[in-house]
Amino acid sequence: MSVSRGLISGEAKVHLRTSGMYDSNDNVRIANISNNGLDGLNLMATNLVPNVNTAPYDFAWSKDGYHLYVANAGDYIVHYTVTVPFTNTGKTQVESFNILTYDSSTYAFEVSPDGKYFYGGGADRDGIFMFSTTVPYYMTDGNMTEATSRTTFAYGYNQFNMFLDNIYSLGSLDGGVQSMEFNGDGTKMYLVGTVDDYIQQFTLSTPYKIGDAHANSAYDGYYSVGGDGLTAPMAMRWNNDGTKFFVVDLNLDAVVEYSVSNAYDVTTGTITEGTNFSVSSYETSPTDVAFNADGTRMFVLGDAGNDINEWTLSTGFDLSSTVTYVTATATGTNNPRSFDFSPDGTFMAVVDWYNDTLRGYTLSTPFDASTISLTQSHDLTATENSSVAATPVRNHFLTPAGCRFNGDGTSITILDRYSSSFDKAVSVPLVIPYDVRGLADGCLNTKTEGSDYPFAIRFNSDGTRVYIMDGADDRIYQWALHTPYALGRGSLAAVYEGNSSTINIVDSLPRAFDWTPDGKGIFVTGGNSDTLYYYTVEIPFDATSTLTYVSVFDITFLENYPQALRLVNSHSKSGGGYKLQFIGTGSDDIFEYDINY
Repeated sequence: MSVSRGLISGEAKVHLRTSGMYDSNDNVRIANISNNGLDGLNLMATNLVPNVNTAPYDFAWSKDGYHLYVANAGDYIVHYTVTVPFTNTGKTQVESFNILTYDSSTYAFEVSPDGKYFYGGGADRDGIFMFSTTVPYYMTDGNMTEATSRTTFAYGYNQFNMFLDNIYSLGSLDGGVQSMEFNGDGTKMYLVGTVDDYIQQFTLSTPYKIGDAHANSAYDGYYSVGGDGLTAPMAMRWNNDGTKFFVVDLNLDAVVEYSVSNAYDVTTGTITEGTNFSVSSYETSPTDVAFNADGTRMFVLGDAGNDINEWTLSTGFDLSSTVTYVTATATGTNNPRSFDFSPDGTFMAVVDWYNDTLRGYTLSTPFDASTISLTQSHDLTATENSSVAATPVRNHFLTPAGCRFNGDGTSITILDRYSSSFDKAVSVPLVIPYDVRGLADGCLNTKTEGSDYPFAIRFNSDGTRVYIMDGADDRIYQWALHTPYALGRGSLAAVYEGNSSTINIVDSLPRAFDWTPDGKGIFVTGGNSDTLYYYTVEIPFDATSTLTYVSVFDITFLENYPQALRLVNSHSKSGGGYKLQFIGTGSDDIFEYDINY
């Protein structure tokens, strides 16, 4: 007998979502659901999970049905495990995650099929935010039933241990950290500060994992450039083999060259100050320096001219050789503070500390600043889209002062030096290496497209599309994702595709929706007339195509204020198959309809 197969891996059980691989049993079930919609509901409903929480706004299952999550009154996500998939049997609360600091009215919640990512959204931030975890399906350390442990539930896509807070408390406790740098393989990190005039050095146990700098053993020590007469060091840059580093000093208006006897080490061996190269004829407020691959071109970013000045060097990385000025190229920013090139010189990133922006450029001729073309400008303060006060999420920048790509360009680390009490560095993933048009930062700016009251989050079967049901205008908004299940800003990370027609034809307060497994139909629940109703769509998994209303089902006798619904495939349990489940704030229960024949 044929057995229905699974989500992405082709496993022998199908659970929360389906995609890609079906057999005849699957096709029959899905055809029944899509063609008949609510007409296929059994007349009797099961009170599947009674008394889940007070005022539940949303719920979600893990793909295997052993983990249940309930958004409780918009403040907490309560996590349960069960012993029989998609049932109440053996239900045990294992943790409670306080989501209040991210949104005090969280109506929408979702979990990725692999359990590595969680999503929330609500009325405060008017957008969708994403979390990552190293233990699938678990959000906190408390009450974990698994032996595996971890540290912190991290905001953003793949940003676990890629966040460094309270940088002023590290090392020498410099209250004026201005920039950061990495060595060639990302195992060393350096902070440059203007209070102590030190270059501080840290060892990272995992390359570019800046969170490792929190460890007491990570601090290697420092080198005082202040002892050499530098009174305002703004940034540093290594040469290719770590035998030289260059420091930009704001007061001297100069780039100062140093040689070291131990590669990439400013704490041991012999460190020798070399040429002090003045840039004052062209830039009186230099903030950062960079070189091309062989060091025969030097670029200095400046806050006075708001441009990049370029010189050629007759000998690579040698400021005592013949240095010839070439040109200045405007960055289009008001106060550029830091910049970085891709290794091949075809991409460039610039941060502006006053306008709080990250700007991306392409260069048609590698390392020729005169050929730059602006591709993207990100407002780094726009992580939260509402003016309602709430704790800022981690990649909310107030004074970005430094930026560096990691070794392969799959992330960019941005330094924020707003104050001694609100300072950090965040390594933000990039969906295409070195191209800041795609920041996979775990935040989808839905308000920009008109959705400012998210009530439900759903994905298509392979995670390449995300949908937000808006509770203000009763429409479904749709984005295409470059990386499945990864939310982010920019034209590459998420592409807005449009929104549906209104889905309030039956109920004036639609609260949630879900797709049929083949994407040909949409189930909706409404909180005004207490109904479940059904649409078909012209193009599968395309909410922007024509929606056709089909049927309605009254659930008043069960729930007088439904909030969320889910279509699940509980094939793994006895009597399993496709089930339509819903939850509400009237009875605080999860009810289930069997929609098979």
